[in-house]
Amino acid sequence: MKLLVLIDRHKQVTAVANALHMKQPTISFHMKKMEAEWGVKLFEAKVGKIFLTSAGKMLLPYASRISSLYAEAESTITELRENERALLRIGCTDCAMTALVRSNWLRNLGLQHEIRVSIESGSEQSLFERLQAGMLDLILCGQPPADSSEFFHEKIATSPLQLIVPVDDDLTRKMDLAPHDLYKYVFVDHTEHSIHQLVSFWRTQLHWTMKVDAIFDSVEMIFGAVHAGLGLAILPKSVLPDPANRVASLDLPGQSSEWSIHASWKGNYWNPALLRRIVETAFQ
Repeated sequence: MKLLVLIDRHKQVTAVANALHMKQPTISFHMKKMEAEWGVKLFEAKVGKIFLTSAGKMLLPYASRISSLYAEAESTITELRENERALLRIGCTDCAMTALVRSNWLRNLGLQHEIRVSIESGSEQSLFERLQAGMLDLILCGQPPADSSEFFHEKIATSPLQLIVPVDDDLTRKMDLAPHDLYKYVFVDHTEHSIHQLVSFWRTQLHWTMKVDAIFDSVEMIFGAVHAGLGLAILPKSVLPDPANRVASLDLPGQSSEWSIHASWKGNYWNPALLRRIVETAFQ
């Protein structure tokens, strides 16, 4: 599969041979072998270059994915072989990652000397697609997708929603905040689906359509936007405090559901005891 990717990239057998440290006849042999295995013509020569046929282009996305997974697996095994440490690939939504940073999880993670950790952020949907494809080992997010029954899920923390206001706003001096106190304000929203669902439910209970002037995919951006006067925001208490002290938080008037953080993983992970230990230390 790597051969298909390199042919598409270099379009010359000689260049592919150099990239793979092989001889040109060897590359030509494997090209013919691939075509025989798939039963279709994958390569065609034009004006001194090699191009993928329609069938080759159709196969290319799969070849790219397989090559990427192979390279990642090779790197993981090399790390384990040379340093006796396994790579744990964790995906987090923005709010989950911010909540973890505010907790002692990173400190606890540093005590797991047998692993090397890779952490990336993304939307719930994109993270579960990467978990399904074997590109992540563990996901921490607000709400797993409804069609994710093939994975293991565990709720590891809950957090009430808070009203985020500028640190010097008049609302911080009110003793009992009521919904009507917020009617004149505009809001900035977080794009995270689980947050958006809870905020929408809260608004529906109040029979109130709030004006949203901006949407951000980052807690840090929302803190900056609130501080700059773009509007108020609603976020989980677990993403607080703001390290720069630009915003304050108030209890949200009315009734609202708590935001939950879930851990999700595939049942065939090679070291379930390790995953369990990482999950259990998340919010200790």
